[in-house]
Amino acid sequence: MKITINILVGIMVISAFSQCVNSKKVLSRKPDGLELGEVVSEAWTTEGSPESGTNLFIPVISGSDIYLDSLYYRGRAVQLEKVQRGSYLVYIGRFVNAPKPDIIMHADPGKEVGNRPPELRKPIPFELAEDEAVVSYKKEGKLKYFKIARVKEGKPVVTPRKE
Repeated sequence: MKITINILVGIMVISAFSQCVNSKKVLSRKPDGLELGEVVSEAWTTEGSPESGTNLFIPVISGSDIYLDSLYYRGRAVQLEKVQRGSYLVYIGRFVNAPKPDIIMHADPGKEVGNRPPELRKPIPFELAEDEAVVSYKKEGKLKYFKIARVKEGKPVVTPRKE
């Protein structure tokens, strides 16, 4: 009886670990008919404000019938925004950096009650270099992914503060 229980427990443990291995996303090749222009990443800040972030622009030259869904870049993920002006189509991934909150440090721990713990980012399911990104898209009802290599770093943009 003990042997049967040990075998069942062993099978459950092995199946649990095999599920973890299978959770990695599989990259497919870029969809047929989709041609992209030069993908550019631009850091931005607002003058006199702690607001900052990065915008990644993915221009589509041909293949506008394929809908790009999400973007994974530098350890973060965002939904892509589709912008079409005439025949020009670009998808924009907007990564906003949250301002760091003020932290109260005091000898009396009761005065530190208002401090919030830092928010931890969920890890993305891909290992990427600094200049690589992954885009998800839907094809035939299935979610698929392809990699963009050599994302060009554009000039930082500083937006004047509106008064």
